[in-house]
Amino acid sequence: MTGRVAAAVATLAVLLVSGCSSDGASSSGATGPTTSTAGPHPMGEPAITPADAAAAQRATAAFQDVVMAEAAGYASTVDTLGCFEDDALGGMGLHYLDETLMDATVDIAAPEALVYELDADGEVAGLVAHEYIVPIEAWTGSAPPSLFGMDFHRHPTLPLWVLHAWLWKDNVTGMFADWNPAVRPCPAGVPVFGVDLPAG
Repeated sequence: MTGRVAAAVATLAVLLVSGCSSDGASSSGATGPTTSTAGPHPMGEPAITPADAAAAQRATAAFQDVVMAEAAGYASTVDTLGCFEDDALGGMGLHYLDETLMDATVDIAAPEALVYELDADGEVAGLVAHEYIVPIEAWTGSAPPSLFGMDFHRHPTLPLWVLHAWLWKDNVTGMFADWNPAVRPCPAGVPVFGVDLPAG
């Protein structure tokens, strides 16, 4: 696990240092399954199709056990990015990143990051969401990457295109919202993104 953590840290360090300078310029785009929508979500966003939801959940069901996720190549970012929360909008949790997936390709069955809720003791309580990520510098398309019929959006501080999918925990603010009011806040003793980390 140490090697995977080091690799994830190195990748994130490169992304943080590179900044958000590239906007993409060519017509190439993300590859992966073609997705469609099954009509509007009650809050106005596209609804994920049952087939897409099933495919995404089948691919990561075993990763409810974080040991299985680590064995598959996902590594905790607690020491580089910490736990994510927003006082006004809700929780997000702790990300486990597979740095080998950090490229211009997106696939519903291969999320770049798994998002875990933490319990009061700072231990992983369960997988709650996928986060699909494309580094800004890797994306050369004139339009944002997209998946599940949804465009990715630029992370406000990291040089990344991102899309959350709350496949494992209901989110009243929407399947693809960044924050989830039902996710516990980051527990005491765990570094918080934007407060304690990234360092420097």
